[in-house]
Amino acid sequence: MNKRIWRSMALLGLVALAAGCVSKKNKAHGYSIACEMADAVTAPASLAVRNRTAPPDRMLVWKARLSIDVWNVSNALAQAEAIAAKHGGYAEYKSDGFDGYASLKLRIPVNSFTSAVGAAATLGEVTSRHLENEDVTEQYIDTDARLKNRIVLRDRLRQLLDKATEVKDLLAIETELNRVQGDIDSMEARIKSLKGQVDFASLDLDFHRKEILGPLGYVFQGLWWTVHKLFVIRD
Repeated sequence: MNKRIWRSMALLGLVALAAGCVSKKNKAHGYSIACEMADAVTAPASLAVRNRTAPPDRMLVWKARLSIDVWNVSNALAQAEAIAAKHGGYAEYKSDGFDGYASLKLRIPVNSFTSAVGAAATLGEVTSRHLENEDVTEQYIDTDARLKNRIVLRDRLRQLLDKATEVKDLLAIETELNRVQGDIDSMEARIKSLKGQVDFASLDLDFHRKEILGPLGYVFQGLWWTVHKLFVIRD
């Protein structure tokens, strides 16, 4: 069975259990550890709005890609890495030059990003340029709110674990606690990733070695220029 479907069914079961527990609680009998666990699991869902943090400054992930023709690909790679280091960045990925081509992904502190892109553009002849940003503010806020709710739930489950005495209650709480901790770890990793992408913009560089024409190449290039000018005076 699909894990997401299983979790949904489990949550629905806990909601139904919680509803039954409310009735028992009102009648002042039969309120058990299982009921307290159901309350703990279902209650945090109502905290999402209350725990929602105020929006920070807009969180933008900046990305740029340049395709550059250079005379020496290896030298261009070394110079690009030096540009990253000068601006407080680093090379995240590099493919060594082969057959006149190499690629490099740099991570640059966002405050130095524009300057680094400008410096990289001087390494050769830029044949294509692409710049974009993605607003991840809402992703960050939503993940942060869900994380806080999960932490509240984890703390409640730990309290219940200390109170539980029956084996079945211990196993049920530990199972739920492990699942919640897994969610917390995943959300914390997501928040860390978003912060890293916002703080360090990415600059992708594709280097292509310029063609060196032979004698006949220059002849045909000149011939093409002459024929072109016969039909087009100004592009």
